[in-house]
Amino acid sequence: MWACAHPPSHAIKRIAAEHEVRTAERQRFEAMMKQDVAALDTLLDEDLTYVHTDGEMQSKSEFIDLIRSRRLVYESIAPSEMHVRVYEGVAIVTGLSQMRVRSATGASSFQIRFTEAYVRREGRWLLTAWQATKVST
Repeated sequence: MWACAHPPSHAIKRIAAEHEVRTAERQRFEAMMKQDVAALDTLLDEDLTYVHTDGEMQSKSEFIDLIRSRRLVYESIAPSEMHVRVYEGVAIVTGLSQMRVRSATGASSFQIRFTEAYVRREGRWLLTAWQATKVST
């Protein structure tokens, strides 16, 4: 039996899509830490629902306004244990991240588990849903 030297084209497409989603996520985290709302506007889906660790849910415009106003400053975001699953036009990412943020209540550092959903629109992966939960240490 001959071993296939090249994986099937659907596997190549899946691997490429996973890489694109990881790139979109990295760009989004960088934009959040730099308070780059122009970049965030291009990385977030119009239908975004963003659920913070305290349960507060925001739309795209509310989340961008939070970053723009500096009411919440992401000082560092260090994701790990990321698992990307790609389906036709949708990607689900689960992972763990160390976060350091500053808000009206002061600076804090904590670990989260997150689930995020990306949709592919006009050739780009856009974050359409985020939900995070603090991990007890």
